[in-house]
Amino acid sequence: MKPPIRAILPSMLAFLAETKKAMLGFLDDFFTEVGEDYGKINRWGPDTLPRLRDFLSGGKMIRGGLVRFTHDMHRGLALGDAVAAGAAMELFQSAFLIHDDIMDRDLVRRGKPSVHAQYRSLCAAEGLRDADRVGEALGICAGDIAIFLAFEILASLRSDPGTACRLLRLFSRELQYVGLAQMADVHNGASDRPISREETLAMYRYKTGRYTFSLPFAAGLVLAGAGEAAVDDFTRLGETLGLLFQIKDDELGIWGREAELGKPVGSDVAENKKTLYREILFRRAAGPARDRLAAVFGGPAPSAADLDFVREQLETSGVRGEVAALVDGLSAEAGRLITSLAAGKGEPWREMLEELLAFNLGRTK
Repeated sequence: MKPPIRAILPSMLAFLAETKKAMLGFLDDFFTEVGEDYGKINRWGPDTLPRLRDFLSGGKMIRGGLVRFTHDMHRGLALGDAVAAGAAMELFQSAFLIHDDIMDRDLVRRGKPSVHAQYRSLCAAEGLRDADRVGEALGICAGDIAIFLAFEILASLRSDPGTACRLLRLFSRELQYVGLAQMADVHNGASDRPISREETLAMYRYKTGRYTFSLPFAAGLVLAGAGEAAVDDFTRLGETLGLLFQIKDDELGIWGREAELGKPVGSDVAENKKTLYREILFRRAAGPARDRLAAVFGGPAPSAADLDFVREQLETSGVRGEVAALVDGLSAEAGRLITSLAAGKGEPWREMLEELLAFNLGRTK
């Protein structure tokens, strides 16, 4: 049975807020230290660090918080390293979002200009030739710097060398998976080849699921000294939560509210993203309706009427119901895993995992 959708409760909210505050404090100290060196290089050092700090602080920083979550759940003794590794996780996340906005041509992120859009405006104000291209190039560089900063943090942890190496291998391999899945996503968006459900879910698993939940879960466990069995179990939970997270993202991209999302509704349609909704819709659509859908997906920015037509087709053809059934199954699986993984850890930890599941199902942005 699907767990009831409810707002994330104060216990998890308070934990994540406390951890976000700790991560930002760590990053402020780290950026101050790094900035002393950056300021000697050129004008972009003093520019880039505050811009990255502002960008990542605008998010919930859930991924970083989950590193500490599993560390604390398993009674780890490396709290400082858990906070630092969580901060590194958020720098990786910022890099991917910055690069993703460039690839998707998204000029808004979290209700503000995306990083490359900020640089485009800066270059235009300076009268540079081809300001848009230069702004995108500067955005790519800022994202790269975020990645290198994150690895510097991981290389500076105080845990024993064996644990540190295990953690570095974990991050390196999982981030490679994200890159490969992103390549599939970009290529699929430009291709007319039908994408199977298996391919779609595999992309979700490696672009979003493991990276958003499995990786931070595993990182916290490694820092707590947990064995591979525990890491494997939480990896499965993370994949399930991640699939739910991505499916919810797809739903919000069609039915969400732009004011809450902080980015245009319908951007996935314009980019012809091969989402689960699209895969089922095009498998079922026929005749004039399919022709119009083919013109809308991957065409110019869809009009309000275009999006209304897409929503109508998703409802009347039963696509939304089919996706809802899949979500029910994944939710039940996540619930079973949570019960098993929290056994013996204490009631608060189980409740917090259940709240994380509920948040995934009920979020509006």
